[in-house]
Formats: sequence, C-alpha cells, structure tokens
Amino acid sequence: MEKLDRYLQEHFDLPAKNPSEEAQRRWRKAVGTIVKNRRRRFRWVPDLDRRSLDKAKVRSTQEKIRVALYVQQAALIFTDDELAL
Repeated sequence: MEKLDRYLQEHFDLPAKNPSEEAQRRWRKAVGTIVKNRRRRFRWVPDLDRRSLDKAKVRSTQEKIRVALYVQQAALIFTDDELAL
C-alpha cells in the first residue's frame, strides 16, 4: 500500500479531499448551469449557506456560555470576598 501511495504522490497531483467553501461555491456555480435537475444532483452535498449559518450560531452560543461563566466566576469571587469580611 505504501508503494502505491508513494507512486501516486510522485506521478499525480492529487487535489485535497476537503476543498474550501469558496472552491465548492465556484464549482457548484460552474456545474450548476450544465447539470440537469440541480436539486437532485446536489442533494447529498452540504448546503453551504446553512453551514455558514450553523457556524455563526455555534459561535454565538459559545460566546454566551463564556459570558455566563465569567459572570458566575465574578459572583463566586464577590461572595467569597463578602464572607471573608
């Protein structure tokens, strides 16, 4: 198997398996005008717009959790200081 991998790497330029989102958009735009029944053709391909919305939602949720933890830490420090007095 190593020999085959080495041979492929030496003799062929293999593209990355995980292309960027921009590359996927360009490919869909180019192919989308040619392909019949785009909806069926791209059914199993991720929805790029939804993916970016999901990433934004995850980031906002993480930020809310981070803020809540900071508030909780501040409250614990405040109550500990109050008890020490």
